[in-house]
Amino acid sequence: MQQSLIDTPAAPSPAPRTTSKGIAPGDIVLVDKKGRRFHALVTELDQQESGRFELCLRPLDSRISYRTATVREVTDVWRKVRRT
Repeated sequence: MQQSLIDTPAAPSPAPRTTSKGIAPGDIVLVDKKGRRFHALVTELDQQESGRFELCLRPLDSRISYRTATVREVTDVWRKVRRT
């Protein structure tokens, strides 16, 4: 007899993304800051009093000194895959 697949429990849904572009800690982003483009790892999200989000970054290139960026300066996002 074949087992029914309808009654299997669903996988837990991932944690909701916080910012408008769906950026979360652990994601890699492409940032355009004052015309300089670089890739960085998002380490933390801070929400300012105005409601805007500021990203704390760790650039992948050691020559980059920027450590923060706004969501508007992010041009592309590669999301960290969360496996269950």
